[in-house]
Amino acid sequence: MKKKCLILNNREPIAENHLDNLSQQLDIVWYQKTGTDFSLAEAVKTNPDTRIIITTYMDLTADYLQQLPQLEAIIATTISTHFIDSNYCRQHDIQIFNSENYTGASVAEHAVALMMSAMRKIPAIDSQIRQGNVDCFDYAGTELAGKTVGIIGFGNIGSYVAQLLSGFNMQLQYYNRSAKNSAIADAVSLETLLKTSDMVFLTTPLNHDSHYIINANALKQMKTSALLVNISPDDVMDRVAVQSALEKGEIGGVALDLLLVDGFLNTPNTVLTSRRAWFTSECFNRRINMWKTTLYNYLQGQQQTSLNKLDFVPLSKK
Repeated sequence: MKKKCLILNNREPIAENHLDNLSQQLDIVWYQKTGTDFSLAEAVKTNPDTRIIITTYMDLTADYLQQLPQLEAIIATTISTHFIDSNYCRQHDIQIFNSENYTGASVAEHAVALMMSAMRKIPAIDSQIRQGNVDCFDYAGTELAGKTVGIIGFGNIGSYVAQLLSGFNMQLQYYNRSAKNSAIADAVSLETLLKTSDMVFLTTPLNHDSHYIINANALKQMKTSALLVNISPDDVMDRVAVQSALEKGEIGGVALDLLLVDGFLNTPNTVLTSRRAWFTSECFNRRINMWKTTLYNYLQGQQQTSLNKLDFVPLSKK
């Protein structure tokens, strides 16, 4: 009997022929919709016999998972799996797999592009030029040379951000919850990083330690001229606190790649992208190939590391 595989996707459409070679083993259901047309509740309710889920960021809480009594595996097309109720999965022997390191250079490059865009006010200047103001005397940029960069989270992405920035004649420092070594950046405490950095990069996965690591208290420690750059899951920041800090001029600006952008549409000194950091043609294809390989290996019974012991941090809706 074929196993039902439910593919949940409310983001970039995936060609539905990608799993044709597994059609003899799987009953494949593609639930691809965007905006208000997407309903996780509907997808779960209409597929109660699902045994494998392939998903991007979906708040897979126990309320949803318990409606799928035959579920045995969840494959996240993302690196993070914080949005999957890992406690429920442990209790019901449901395996959780991710797509580790699929981003390659794309996310780190995007983080640096966000920083450059904000420091040189490129979006604002571009907008002014299109309105006929070619002088733009009110939009002086800031040089990078001599500035101090602080990177929160020094895994593959954070360390590659440091590598990219190493050619700008900047002082590089990082904070990581586990010990890391670097030939180009100094390990410092979170407090030191916040107080001394001209640019603060968030390149950390979301877990209970990093949840709201940038909060009202952290923002008060930052320089009033500092730029906050985020390519991590939204909830590493208290977004309300960041919005307030921008409106009060307590930090210099933000450059954010977010799932939920609404609260920042009218804040000053803000550069936004909507979860585009990973989205290059190379990365798009690489990610598909990685989760397809994970699915194939699972069906073949090959040993793979389950992440059902990691933190569950439900997605914030605010």
